[in-house]
Amino acid sequence: MKEYYQIPVDETIKQFETDQKTGLAQQTADKRLDENGPNEIQQGQKTSPWKLLWNNINNLIVYLLLAAAVISFLMDDLAETIAILLALLLAVLTGFFTELKAQKSVESLQSMIYTTTTVIRDGKTQTIEASKVVPGDILLLREGDAIAADGRIIASNNFACIESALTGESDAVEKNADEIYEEEMPLGDQGNVVFAGTAVTRGYAYIVVTETGMETEVGKISGMLDEENNDKTPLDIELDKLSKAIIFAALIAGVAVLIAGLITDKPFVEMIHISIILAVAAIPEAMPAVETITLSKGMRTMAERKALVKTLPAVETLGATSVIASDKTGTLTENQMMASEVVLSDETHYEVTGEGYDPNGTIKKDEKEINPADNKDLMQFIQAGVLCNTAHVDQNEDGQYEVVGDPTDGALVTLGKKVGLDRQDLEEEGFEKIAEVPFSSENKYMIVVYEKEEQRELIIKGAFDVILGLADQSQKTKDDLQQQNERFAEKGQRVIAIASVEGYDGGLSEEELKESLDGLKIQGLVGIIDPPRPDAYESIETAQNAGIKVKMITGDHPKTASIIAKDIGLADYEKIMTGKEIDEQVDNDDFAQVVDETAVFARVSPENKMQIVSALKKESEVVSMTGDGVNDAPALNDANIGVAMGVRGTEVAKEASDMILTDDRFGTIVDSVEEGRIIFDNIKKYVSFLFACNMVEIIAIFASVVFLLPMPIAPLHILFLNLIIDIAPAMSLSYEPAEENVMERGPRSKKDSLVNRHFLTVL
Repeated sequence: MKEYYQIPVDETIKQFETDQKTGLAQQTADKRLDENGPNEIQQGQKTSPWKLLWNNINNLIVYLLLAAAVISFLMDDLAETIAILLALLLAVLTGFFTELKAQKSVESLQSMIYTTTTVIRDGKTQTIEASKVVPGDILLLREGDAIAADGRIIASNNFACIESALTGESDAVEKNADEIYEEEMPLGDQGNVVFAGTAVTRGYAYIVVTETGMETEVGKISGMLDEENNDKTPLDIELDKLSKAIIFAALIAGVAVLIAGLITDKPFVEMIHISIILAVAAIPEAMPAVETITLSKGMRTMAERKALVKTLPAVETLGATSVIASDKTGTLTENQMMASEVVLSDETHYEVTGEGYDPNGTIKKDEKEINPADNKDLMQFIQAGVLCNTAHVDQNEDGQYEVVGDPTDGALVTLGKKVGLDRQDLEEEGFEKIAEVPFSSENKYMIVVYEKEEQRELIIKGAFDVILGLADQSQKTKDDLQQQNERFAEKGQRVIAIASVEGYDGGLSEEELKESLDGLKIQGLVGIIDPPRPDAYESIETAQNAGIKVKMITGDHPKTASIIAKDIGLADYEKIMTGKEIDEQVDNDDFAQVVDETAVFARVSPENKMQIVSALKKESEVVSMTGDGVNDAPALNDANIGVAMGVRGTEVAKEASDMILTDDRFGTIVDSVEEGRIIFDNIKKYVSFLFACNMVEIIAIFASVVFLLPMPIAPLHILFLNLIIDIAPAMSLSYEPAEENVMERGPRSKKDSLVNRHFLTVL
């Protein structure tokens, strides 16, 4: 069966039994809503308190202490039974309430799908709740709208969408109804359909809804998260080993004491009682409480450093991270287009500083900051970019700067704000727009005509090659500009040319404007990029010095990905693998090894991301996957640690993650890895201390049996020592500061267990 992007509009309309002009009848829509259910993304189930409680009960040490309590009860030693059960209760409830508090600290997240949308029903345009949209509905989408469902475009005008949350690409994607594709196309290249959770950045369109709720592309990705990731954390594995070692030691000690007692003709019941004492002595009852408190302390420390960890085990797992697989857009880059360089027609070059759409920034020439107001040509160039524009850049409630409109236009608006130019202010000063030709994929340019004090100026902005062909300038000037264009392109920048006709006296209709470009002069070029985050280079360097492999995963083109990877200092940035190559090689025996040796993955799908994470885990890597888009969610769920961006992250990505970065800094992940390593070091310290204390108790009890001495200590005394006396010094060890080389050594080997030769030697 063909996909909707492969069939004509009229066939799609017919398939859904709807009408392009009048839409569905309300009665039909109600019936379809009953059949298909609401247009909502189902939220993942939170771990219930009962399951949290069971997770704290279900371990071997608890079972051993329960067995000791049962035997004590059968021997009519009520005080001893109660003491053991109280010790158990303390350990279990400490872990339970700490984890419950951690779970409740993660705020409930809003749904991705917009609250309302505009629909045509019974021939009337009306606003309805997005949850009531059904297949076959005709929706009207305008600039700034979030799209409530997947749909086939049936009519459009200068229409473009931002699909970065779904595809990972920050560029606006132009869409129209006339495109029909013969072959299968990736999401980012389907130019005649729209997707739920994305946004309209320019123009308007009418669509027929094809999928709603969990059947949308967002819903399908969310559905991939249903299977719970039950991989044990490195700490879980270590504690399992430790529990088995404790039980083995307790059984050996108990059997040895029983045999020694029988040899020395001690009563059998007395030997059973002594064996219980040994079992209680062998178990470090304080360890679960100290472990939980240590991890909770780590969770608080990470929260102070802008990392919200959702589960306690994830705190320590971060310390075992050997690979950080990071999404490019919004994680390593700003996911905000920014003008970074300007070259005027006389080849004067300027650099622009700043971050994304934030209007704070400077202009530099020859690496020295300048006052742009002193350069008339530069100010005229930037002013032209501000006037030939329809975008707006404003601060949201969280203080973040956002663009309404095309991101490239947003970059030019921000450039204007950096030099004190704003379109609204210019219009209030007398600039009046009297004609406009909107940008279109066919023309690849936008034209405006402004008038001030009876003087007119035509401004045109667009793709360099198109504007160059229209310009009326010398061949030498064109050749020089072509060289600058190639230089920008080599840096992975998008090049926008801005030209003008001063004293324009031609017609103002769209056709007349296109044909009246005599005397058009290119004022200059601007290079626009999605810039790397300010801390990305330093953070990647720190991670790589710590032996952690950093891999960049993106839906972008390989060339763009490679340039960004080089700029941020990624090791082996030239080792690139595309989604197509992954699909071709996924069944190969050496696929996991190839993935482990690759640094950059480009043009990948959500399924590819899961395949990458799975391959890395097969190579025994502990994988932390970072991301913010819907397309990252399945891999976030599959990774050992999924890390979502808290500011720009989508709700689906946050649901799938183990940790949320409240500042969106890539460096926060590296800080969290450091904290995780500190925690594991301190766990080793206090485990060694607790076992040393318990070993003394075991030796004293064993010696008393062998040398026929009175029992030096009772079970109640042991519980008091283990729970009250030992816990304070153990806690102090858990608060030890970082070792000097904590981020200079490689990730710990899976063979570096808590119970190793060094541990036994110290013991």
